Amino acid sequence: MKTCIAVVFLLVTNLGWSQAPPNGRQQNLSAYPESEASAAWHALAASYVRQALKEHTLDDEPVLNARVDAVMAAVGAAAAAIDPRFSASYWRAILIADFGRGASAFPGGTLIVDAKFVRALEFTDDELAFVLSHEVAHVIAGHAIEKLSFMAGQLGKDKAPTARTALLEFLTRDSYAAMFRPTARLQEREADAIGAAILFASGYDPQRALKLFEKLEVVETRGEGLGDEDTHDAASVRRTAVAEVFAELRQRVAP
Repeated sequence: MKTCIAVVFLLVTNLGWSQAPPNGRQQNLSAYPESEASAAWHALAASYVRQALKEHTLDDEPVLNARVDAVMAAVGAAAAAIDPRFSASYWRAILIADFGRGASAFPGGTLIVDAKFVRALEFTDDELAFVLSHEVAHVIAGHAIEKLSFMAGQLGKDKAPTARTALLEFLTRDSYAAMFRPTARLQEREADAIGAAILFASGYDPQRALKLFEKLEVVETRGEGLGDEDTHDAASVRRTAVAEVFAELRQRVAP
């Protein structure tokens, strides 16, 4: 297992989000202190939870919550094992009915998962593990902080002096989301690659996890989007890319 973790760590490092991002993307240098940027996103996550409490949309069904907690623990441990920066992180996944997106992760270790999404697609634990691994990968790769740096570049620090103001501007103006969309698509591809490595290290079955994309393809065919169709590649394209990462990992750990 230690050998597997070491190989996964090397692969994730080679994906190079901190030095030479994949797909030729040039990431923005952080415009705000990491602690400040993380706090802004953490506050947004907390606001979603408060709203869910107010509207009674937190999902408290014990069996599903227990499953999500167990998978989250394994995925979080795998992320910590392959990236020492997150060795002390506590990851928690919160189920909210009709969240509007399949799942989202926030710096600070909070993930919000749409309970309706999980139930409708009848995810196995292996499939759910990839969903959570993908979201954790966004945090590991610093995608949320990159978004704020993009806003600082667009507005200037005089108009966006804090991470909070940059985030509020991004959330309240659709035009910025449209401008950021090409980078967001590259981020999603990066999260799939890093997420595949996290899942591989988590102990869940990669081949079974790939069934997730067959289910997402059915959703696409029905036109039942999850609000992120404009940033994710088609499910069939994602499946091929993720399968290639799994194949490379299996090859590297083979005796």
